[in-house]
Amino acid sequence: MDSLDTQIETILNGQPLSQDIPIVCDFNDSINKSELETIVQKNVYYNVTAVIFNDNMDVLMIQEAHRKCRGQWSLPTGMVDPNEQIIDAIRREVREESGLEMEPTDLVMIENSNAFMYLVCNFRFIFSGRVIGGQLKSVEDSESIQAKWWSESDMSSLNLRYDDILDVISVVRNHNTSVATIPYHISRFTVSGEHNKMLLRVVFTVRRNQNKRQYVLISKLPFPHLPKRLFKTYIVGTLLGVLSVEHNGVPRNPLDLPHDGLCITVLVKSRVPYEGMGRICSDYEWMQMSPSLEALLARCLDNPNTELIQWRPKFWNKKLLKNEKNMSSHSNNMDKLSTQLTAM
Repeated sequence: MDSLDTQIETILNGQPLSQDIPIVCDFNDSINKSELETIVQKNVYYNVTAVIFNDNMDVLMIQEAHRKCRGQWSLPTGMVDPNEQIIDAIRREVREESGLEMEPTDLVMIENSNAFMYLVCNFRFIFSGRVIGGQLKSVEDSESIQAKWWSESDMSSLNLRYDDILDVISVVRNHNTSVATIPYHISRFTVSGEHNKMLLRVVFTVRRNQNKRQYVLISKLPFPHLPKRLFKTYIVGTLLGVLSVEHNGVPRNPLDLPHDGLCITVLVKSRVPYEGMGRICSDYEWMQMSPSLEALLARCLDNPNTELIQWRPKFWNKKLLKNEKNMSSHSNNMDKLSTQLTAM
């Protein structure tokens, strides 16, 4: 098994951890574990969206052919199929809906709906990308009527399928602009990792004023590891962003059980220095980061909007939004980790 230093370096570089590292959950007492076993298109839905600009900064849009939204315009969007990788799904959706071949350049944002009350988990993965081939669709089929490049200024006159399309385009455009201004950039995607539940891994850092060094919170038992918990919805709080998303929806053989879950690793920075943290639970300790890890961490802390994946809650259903104020104790329990971290 890789050393803890190596594991953290791997995560900060946006790479998958070795599959021989055992999964240990530290905060899971109040969650029904069987409820969190994930199966795509049964109790978890993964959607993918592409925001692609051409050289003129026009945006690739498709005109919907489906009966309920026929004639409306949307970004290339679709659902991840069973036994499909998320990164493969976005390539497939762009090809089917626009006729173009797309190469993803970044996973820019994740959206997650608070659908725990219905025992369904919804995620949307928003990618930036570039066209590497194909021909723009001009003949209608079952996927779309046509595809077209639109300037953002002209989109106000379009009948858009979703209210947030312009906002999503703005987020990706700003991300691309920021990336172009920095001398280095780690492109982050979904990385291969087999999980049958929804897991949250936390890289929680604090700076010690005395020696000007960074420390990371470690869970000691049954062996030193980054804290993890089961989750089913967006963890509120002042998270800086997402370092990695581990997923592997393709079984090794047809007899394998589904492993459609995720492990999302988030970066959290303490609001106070090490000297003001006070005592922590005996099951945890602060590990001083090596100089090489500190250098990688500094890139993420200095440029969170470009070096981290954004994560925000999303309400696709007005009924969910209306019921947000009536969250169950299940939701409150899931927010304990956020409260513990961001209160420091």
